[in-house]
Amino acid sequence: MLHKLGIDGTEEVITVKEYINNELANEQIVASNVKRASIDKVVEIGTGKGTNNYELKEGDTVYNTSNSLAVRKAADNNSEKLATLSKGMPVYVQSIYENGWSYILSDEQDGYVLSECLSNINPNSIITNDNENSNEYTKEELLANLSFNMDLSKPSGLSLEQFRKILKYNSNDVNNIFTSNADYFYYAEQEYGLNGVFLAAIAIHESGWGTSNIAISKNNLFGYMAYDGNSFSSSKNFSSYSEGIDLLARVLVKYYLNPAGTEIYGGEIAEGKYYNGSTLASVNKKYASDSSWSNKVYEIMEDLYNNL
Repeated sequence: MLHKLGIDGTEEVITVKEYINNELANEQIVASNVKRASIDKVVEIGTGKGTNNYELKEGDTVYNTSNSLAVRKAADNNSEKLATLSKGMPVYVQSIYENGWSYILSDEQDGYVLSECLSNINPNSIITNDNENSNEYTKEELLANLSFNMDLSKPSGLSLEQFRKILKYNSNDVNNIFTSNADYFYYAEQEYGLNGVFLAAIAIHESGWGTSNIAISKNNLFGYMAYDGNSFSSSKNFSSYSEGIDLLARVLVKYYLNPAGTEIYGGEIAEGKYYNGSTLASVNKKYASDSSWSNKVYEIMEDLYNNL
């Protein structure tokens, strides 16, 4: 069992190693427990100029940027939830703590919330207009970069509207899961720098377009932590599909797509434990026991790109 401490807290991982002639032939994560899993902290990413350098301060009135922010009785994710604040709700910051929590006052409920979900910008006032984005790539340009050997550690370059186009209202998406969560693959690409179409293709392949029992019952599109013989019971339960998308993006970037020592998101450094290269075939060697996994994922990527 490994204990890894990072930006998202402690993660415990159990791995199974297969040796052939005393040489490591395969290593697979079979169980994991993220002590502080990612919350639904996505905010709309616009195309305007400049950056927001705001730092949270006591005495400020700010806004909740999460789609559903839990107000808790104590500064702990396991503490009793008193209420859920809607996106854009204004709150008054009474106290800020070094452990990443703040005590807030609001019309809904006073209590402790995660500081990272508070901003001086109301997310509901941000308008994303892709038509005004002069940097948007055309379908032809994006298809020109598509190949089986493309670098998946780099963004696809699709705009938010293009992610919506390739994922929304697909006839295979019978439960409308990808239609409802298309934006989160774009957000994951923007925040973590990997190819978001690749991330979506893995989710589609592993969940059968969101029709698997694990996807429906556990909001788990990736079969994350499921292992042969006990796949449903061992698989991780997510509070939302967006939580799972966010977590798998971080796992891929930190452990699979970048060599150890690479600077990645939020000042983090890649561990590269399962890094074998950043192409589909390279990821396949450590990520999946099925040697044809990379071909199946690539076929889905091709279909998605061709929907542009």
